[in-house]
Amino acid sequence: MKALIRAVFEALVRLYYPVIALDGRDRLPWSSPCLFVLNHPNGLLDPLVLRFGLDRPVRFLGKSTLFGNPFGRVTMEAFGGIPVFRPRDVGVGGGDSSRNEETFALCRAALARGEWIALFPEGTSHSDPTMKPLKTGAARIALSSVAAHALDLQIVPVGLFYEQKATFRSRAALTVGAAIPVRAYMERYAADERATVDALTDDVRAGLDAVVLQADTRELLEGLARVAQWTVHPAARDDLAASRKRAGELLVAWRGLRERNAARADALVDSGRAYLAAVGALGVRDPWALEVERVTAGSALRAALRLTALTPLAVVGLVLGWPMYRLAGRVAERVVARAEDVLGTVKMLAGMLLVPVGWVAAAAVLASRYGWHAAMAVAVLGPAGGYAALRWEEHWGTAMEALRMARLRRERATEVAALVALRRALAEEIGAALGG
Repeated sequence: MKALIRAVFEALVRLYYPVIALDGRDRLPWSSPCLFVLNHPNGLLDPLVLRFGLDRPVRFLGKSTLFGNPFGRVTMEAFGGIPVFRPRDVGVGGGDSSRNEETFALCRAALARGEWIALFPEGTSHSDPTMKPLKTGAARIALSSVAAHALDLQIVPVGLFYEQKATFRSRAALTVGAAIPVRAYMERYAADERATVDALTDDVRAGLDAVVLQADTRELLEGLARVAQWTVHPAARDDLAASRKRAGELLVAWRGLRERNAARADALVDSGRAYLAAVGALGVRDPWALEVERVTAGSALRAALRLTALTPLAVVGLVLGWPMYRLAGRVAERVVARAEDVLGTVKMLAGMLLVPVGWVAAAAVLASRYGWHAAMAVAVLGPAGGYAALRWEEHWGTAMEALRMARLRRERATEVAALVALRRALAEEIGAALGG
């Protein structure tokens, strides 16, 4: 049962985020027990994205309320989840926070076996542009584990970054920071436990600050991400990890420029806004689309053949699953309202529940009229057709965007050439101003 749950969730997460980029693989201590600490922007999807991005089992700490019902408990246990008893959850099915010593004991035993564990030291998921103050649990678990078992334990900060975290078929990136060897703190820990816990927590915070993209406002954070995408090297324009790294470099340089020359920094912001407004006025979402190679007869033919091959199965998928797929999105948005940090999780769970309901209903109707063979056909064609419909929609969108850009370049060539020149000049200006 647990293996089936893992397989289902793995398929869903990989479907939701087809690209999970990993930057810093060489920093991972593959042969040592490891305690990962991460920012927490996307609810229950965060630990799953980490697990699949590393392509290795990673247990994680989750709030005890997630274990409060049979389905939640078996799902959490399928991924090796360990409950944390937060004081705020007492009285709402969260148990007694004094039970956290059991949690610490489970973590110490798992780390002693060489397992990897992940936790989110902010203690809650959120969509704020900066991280919240850290809890001391990571430091306490790490220090007590090394004290009890003399482990060569590493704490590894990881920054989670989502291109559009609540958007189906978007991308995610993991940035691995420098590992913190816990043994280096043990002499101080023996002399003063509390002070050492606080010191290690401060170092964990510094490690996360180095890999988590943060800014004073969401507008600045999102603006930096966009600017990074159209100033990164052309060869890396489709590489989310490269864009994320570029955004981090721009943020550091931006802060330095603000201190040295606030007027020039403000002028750069105004130039960036003007450029984005100009491309937006032409209906261009991706400025690189103005600079891609021309659509050739061969590429157009290949696109047409892909769409033609997918169409029959995609139509079946559309009929069997599309209404429930759309309903899942609507339900999720109603349920969570403005809670963007859990919208992706609820969308995935709603789809997991509602889309199969649509298949079962179709199977029941067809079975009553045509027999069990029709129901078996739905069981096969429902998932296959649903995936084909998704791929068809993606290929169609790409083809239509390419054709639209081709028409735009042909009909408004002067404006497009001016925008291309402006992007290149602005990229050089930003590079010169920010020192990179």
